[in-house]
Amino acid sequence: MRTTTNTFALALVALFVMLISFGCADVSVNPTADVKGPSVNVDYKHKALESFSYTVSLSNQTTLKVMGINGSVDVQSVSGTNQVKVSGKKVVRANTYSDAQTHLNDINIEIDEFTNEVLVRTSQPQYSNGRSYDVNYTISVPAHLNVVVENVNGRISGKLDAPQNGIVDLRLQNGNIKLDVPENTSADFSASLTNGSITVHNLTLNNRVETSKMLQGTLGNGDGNISLITTNGNINVSGF
Repeated sequence: MRTTTNTFALALVALFVMLISFGCADVSVNPTADVKGPSVNVDYKHKALESFSYTVSLSNQTTLKVMGINGSVDVQSVSGTNQVKVSGKKVVRANTYSDAQTHLNDINIEIDEFTNEVLVRTSQPQYSNGRSYDVNYTISVPAHLNVVVENVNGRISGKLDAPQNGIVDLRLQNGNIKLDVPENTSADFSASLTNGSITVHNLTLNNRVETSKMLQGTLGNGDGNISLITTNGNINVSGF
C-alpha cells in the first residue's frame, strides 16, 4: 500500500514537471515573419516632372480652348500681344522613379490651330496601369480672346479681361474654379455645381437668381457671357 502511494506521488510530480516545461516552451510559427505587421501611411509613389513651353502666333483665331484631364489650368489675359503662350509641367507618379521617368513620354501636349480656334489638349493613356498622370498648365492669352476650358480633375483659375461680347466658359468635374474679372465686366453670368459653394466678391450682379446649387445674373449690360460649372468643388468669382 505504501509502495503504491509513493509510486502515485512520483507520477504526480513527473506530470507537474512536464506541464511546467510545456508552458514555458517557445512556440514559433514561421519564425521569419514580420510580427510587427505592415507599416501604416507609407507612400511608395515616386514622381517625375518635365517642363514644356509653346508659343502660338494668332492669325484670325478668336477662341482658345483647353481640354485637360488631371491637373491645374491657369489662364491669364495679357494686353498688347497677339500670341498664346502655353507652358507648364507634365507629372507622372509611379512605384519607382525610373518607371515614372520613362512614362513621361506617355503624355503629349497637342496644339492645333483652326480657322477660329486654338485648341490645346492633353493626350495620355486611357489606362494608367498603376501610375498617375497630371498636366499643370500656365497659359497667357491676348485680352480680346474668348477662353473655353474643360478639365476633369484638378482646378481651373483665371484672371481674364472677359472681352465685350466675348465668352468665358470654364467647366470642371472635380475641383475648384476661381475667376477674377474687371469690376466693369459686362456679361450674362451663370455658375452651377452639385456639391460645394458659390461666392461672388466685389462685383455687382443684377437680376440675381440664386439657389443652393446655382447663381445667375447680369454684370453691367450683359454684353458677353460667363459660364462656370463644376460638379464637386467651389466656385469663387472676384472683381478687380
